[in-house]
Amino acid sequence: MIKTAISRYYFTKITLCLLLTFLFHTGNVCPDTNKFEGEVLKYNIGFWLFKKVGTAIFKCEKDGDTLVVTIEACTEGFLDKIIHRHNIYRTTMTIDDITDRLKPINSYEKKVKRKKERVMVTDYDYENNMYNYKTWRRGIVHKEESHKLEPKGCDDMISVSYNFRNEIYGEVKEGSSFNITTVYKDKSPNFSANVRSAEDSDELSKWQGIIPDIKYVVDVALDPELLDSKEGKLVVLLTEDLTPVGYVAKDVIGFGDLYGFLEEDVN
Repeated sequence: MIKTAISRYYFTKITLCLLLTFLFHTGNVCPDTNKFEGEVLKYNIGFWLFKKVGTAIFKCEKDGDTLVVTIEACTEGFLDKIIHRHNIYRTTMTIDDITDRLKPINSYEKKVKRKKERVMVTDYDYENNMYNYKTWRRGIVHKEESHKLEPKGCDDMISVSYNFRNEIYGEVKEGSSFNITTVYKDKSPNFSANVRSAEDSDELSKWQGIIPDIKYVVDVALDPELLDSKEGKLVVLLTEDLTPVGYVAKDVIGFGDLYGFLEEDVN
């Protein structure tokens, strides 16, 4: 049962969890995209009794007038031999001169499952308020569509993460609540996030031996389909300076709780 569940859901879902964990790292009230340049963060991913079955690395680089964020995630050890996964997500973003908001102009997604490969490219046209996405399967064009950009839904999951960290949507603190809309394929998925103290959470006692210095907990409510879980609940763990040190994806079908934690800040 575990092997079947892994082969179907594990790696894509765990990478999404890590991206959402990364979203809740913020610490500067004044927007400043310069602080992201050259940043590299490495995460371990695991489930059940297996504390490390893969890694995910987040890199942010300046390229001319744009910021380019690349996330590369891959399986390791016994899991890699069973169901090799290698996913790459990359978004190129412009910087608004007035607000410092990051806006995606192109996003690239590549998912490798054993010998199967899927690719998606999305281009954003702000002059015409449109975006176009195109998908490939095994090197052959599978689907291509264009859709209207909604005013509150022009971010992909990477740009919204950095905008959140930059507090474009508002200050992040205990008691804060947010509702954010994104763009993915032909959908505009949104999610809610509520920040609370770790002192009132069971997560502190469960994870402080593995993930130290947990100060805040962020409860995220997603579409259950995104995590393939019963209720779409994701718990993000933060330090006092709001560094994302871990997450717990609740009741994922076939697994129970999935988790990940920051291994290294490579800066």
